[in-house]
Amino acid sequence: MAKFVFNLEPVLQQRRLAEDQCQRDLAKVTRERMILLDQLRQMQTTIVTSKRDLRDGLIGQVDMDRVGNFARFSGQTTARAHQLVTRIAALEKQVESSRARLIDAAKARKAIERLRELQFQKWKQQQDRRESAMLDEIGVGAFAFHLMTQPPSPTSGDAA
Repeated sequence: MAKFVFNLEPVLQQRRLAEDQCQRDLAKVTRERMILLDQLRQMQTTIVTSKRDLRDGLIGQVDMDRVGNFARFSGQTTARAHQLVTRIAALEKQVESSRARLIDAAKARKAIERLRELQFQKWKQQQDRRESAMLDEIGVGAFAFHLMTQPPSPTSGDAA
């Protein structure tokens, strides 16, 4: 039986590779965003813990060095958190852009795959027709051979 050959297989392979690259790009940006979000959560936890420690230290005699250290720490952490939030916002835009590119790449791949499927179905129908025609030809040949090898049978109209 003949083998199906899709002439656009290199194009399909290229589209698959492009889609894979888009998936990797999206994963990279998403991972970076998740790391920054985790850092932001850790900063918030640290600030909450530091505030609790400072509040506990305000009972009785107040240590002004401790209050000053907390104020500096809080200011630095807030500035770093602001930087993280700004970077996360930029990454959100990159995630959306990467996601859109991935969707476009998947659509392009699926279009070629659909074309391949249609061509395969057409090829399969042609193969089925050829096989059916070949079987018909073999059947007709076998019937003709059978007729040629059988002795003629006497019929009622030929006896004279």
